[in-house]
Amino acid sequence: MKATLIFFLLLVLFKVSFISAQPVKIIFDTDMESDVDDVAALAMLHGLADQGDAEILATISSSLNPWSAPTIDVINTYFGRPDIPIGNVKTKGVYRNSIYAKPLSEQFPQNIGLGEKAQEATSLYRRILSEQEDASVVIVTVGYLTNLSKLLSSEPDELSPLTGMELVKKKVKHYVCMGGRYPQEQDPGKWGNFKPDPEAVVHVTNEWPTLITFTTGGVFSNAIPTGKILFTNKAEKGNPVSTAYKIFLKSWNRDYHHSADLIAVYVAVRGHEPYFTLREDGYFHIFEDGAYVAIQAQQT
Repeated sequence: MKATLIFFLLLVLFKVSFISAQPVKIIFDTDMESDVDDVAALAMLHGLADQGDAEILATISSSLNPWSAPTIDVINTYFGRPDIPIGNVKTKGVYRNSIYAKPLSEQFPQNIGLGEKAQEATSLYRRILSEQEDASVVIVTVGYLTNLSKLLSSEPDELSPLTGMELVKKKVKHYVCMGGRYPQEQDPGKWGNFKPDPEAVVHVTNEWPTLITFTTGGVFSNAIPTGKILFTNKAEKGNPVSTAYKIFLKSWNRDYHHSADLIAVYVAVRGHEPYFTLREDGYFHIFEDGAYVAIQAQQT
């Protein structure tokens, strides 16, 4: 399958050459704790940056797990970009355990130490956005929407005379959200990206002033397996991506994983064509508890 091949190559080799105009300016927002595809998604984003397709403005954690931000730092450092700003949610956020974040943070070089030493996420968002040209930034979230909700609610400060809503409307051209599972009968259950902070999800989806594209998990992302080569003899020793996958998938008794977060990064940088279909019919309703329903319009 073509989609499987392209993600397989991008994740491991980063050698595919594409013609791109100016690099897409990306803010990457991740929980970087519960699932390992966050690691692969950030690695893929660095590969796209190496190809000149993306410029990584900031990498931000939406998790209160103290090892989330240093894991982001590990990956940024490994791919030669240790100076990318890292933000972290500080209060009223979601905490979840991680099987790989602490081992990676302790085994590989990183400078933050713990998430509490990272810059507060809202202020980092406001600073980065205020420095960019109008309608030039793409935000991609592969975790909780906590940080974006706080950004929208932020007031003018020394970083910008604009409210968060005004700042987003002026500076952001596209928001790509990895959230939801389709077909609809595949509910994300207790967790998923929507359930842990449903108030933030409802707030952001109701109030966000620019284009939002939702990318899907579930059967669709499972149809694009990635990471298998990280378990072969060709896997690079001392690679934090390989290490994270081995730690995470040991209890799964398999050597691959779904590509939900990688799909979101791909769409944020290169768009949905030619590998994916964009559905614009129907609508997406999110309830107060983070549950959702995707209503597809009747074909005529």
